[in-house]
Amino acid sequence: MFSMTRELVRILGIDQVRLRLEWISGAEGVRFAEVAREFTEQIKSIGPSGLRRAA
Repeated sequence: MFSMTRELVRILGIDQVRLRLEWISGAEGVRFAEVAREFTEQIKSIGPSGLRRAA
């Protein structure tokens, strides 16, 4: 399923760096926070996606 999502993202013209999948259990709250923080910083560092917002 992830490969299909990755292909859809490519077709839509979205940089694949903006897509990430992490398997984190509900008991790993600290790990979830770390991954969310890291991914947010990564996305902010690459800047806006360049996609236009639908009207």
